[in-house]
Amino acid sequence: MLKPLDASQPRKRIPPKIFGGLFIANMAAMLGLGILLPLLSPYAKELGASEFLVGLVFAGYAIGRGICSPIFGQVSDKYGRKNMMLLGLFLYGTLPLGYILSDSILLLPILWFFQGVASAMVSPIAQSYIGDITPPGKEGRVMNLFYLGQFGGVAIGPFIGGYLSDRFSFDAPFYFMIGAAFLGFFLVLFGIPDIKKAKDKVEQSFRKSVKTVLQDVKMKGVLSYLVGRGFYRWGFNSFFPIYVITLAGLSKSQVGILVSGYMVAGTALQYPCGRLADRFYHNRAELLGVGGAISAVCMFLVPLLTSMFWLVALVILMGAVSAMPRATTVAIRTERGRKLGMGAVTGVYMTGISLGQVLGPVGFGAISDLFTIPIAFYIGGITGLATTGLAYWYLRFKPSSSEKETSTYEG
Repeated sequence: MLKPLDASQPRKRIPPKIFGGLFIANMAAMLGLGILLPLLSPYAKELGASEFLVGLVFAGYAIGRGICSPIFGQVSDKYGRKNMMLLGLFLYGTLPLGYILSDSILLLPILWFFQGVASAMVSPIAQSYIGDITPPGKEGRVMNLFYLGQFGGVAIGPFIGGYLSDRFSFDAPFYFMIGAAFLGFFLVLFGIPDIKKAKDKVEQSFRKSVKTVLQDVKMKGVLSYLVGRGFYRWGFNSFFPIYVITLAGLSKSQVGILVSGYMVAGTALQYPCGRLADRFYHNRAELLGVGGAISAVCMFLVPLLTSMFWLVALVILMGAVSAMPRATTVAIRTERGRKLGMGAVTGVYMTGISLGQVLGPVGFGAISDLFTIPIAFYIGGITGLATTGLAYWYLRFKPSSSEKETSTYEG
């Protein structure tokens, strides 16, 4: 039996075996999400779904993750993180059978909902685990290096899903998902020790309420950005495949290349941007504001392009500029987690993302039914600019005395 890891002991480096095992397990789990991105909305349309119903299907994932992330985060703070991750990976490995065995449009939002529940058991819990043992002052570089696995899975997943679907059958990507999830399951089961905290810290972390996290000024800034970005990003995820297939005449494999291009560009810059977020600690508001604004402006360009070349260029730009604000929010979240409870803060962080992910597909679907899909992209861009500005305003607040006392930076 693996000996529990004591997170209360300060450390200068994270054990490579633990980091690597969680990195691969998280990446394997997130492959499932990436595989489904280019397939789900065209599949729902083939089953007769309207644009609004397509949005509801995508929203199911975010609802499941948003509801469960704070709960699972606080439970893992008190009872440990390993068993929670194992249960989530097991769900990831069994849910794809539902897509294989059923072709009912009514089952899609249910399966996608439980996919979100499984995600809440794996990704935020793994991030909390790494956050617990990250050396102070290295939040940006360590957590964003870990994020490479998460975004790497989502990055290559669309290409794998599109290729397997076109080359073999619609069921082939789901069998791949099953294998990847159980690879992660066994890596955690046999290679990752549970994490042990001092009793007083466990109780303190568990008592931290969601209200306390929401009242933190820096977290208000982070959440403002996450909700707005989740809105236009997941609206984009939901309707970009339909848009380029119907108007640009692209295949599912080409859609997979486009979605992967976005994620690969962001993934490649994730770690360097994390180092910048550590280096320019006092300029994090500016890093988020500039990257967030450019990313939102890109939404205005989507309806203007139909050629594969310019679409590839656009998604690479979108992915590249989004890496900086994402890296910055991850660094801030990890720092605030030491004060407010790592699992609680990570749970609320994931709920903020999920709220945008619910509003995005549903909102884009309603706008597309009432007007057109291009109008939805324009409204998404406007929303992204507004929420990025609000986030910048919150993050420019001077830290309180209590925040200064707990900061790991001197300037």
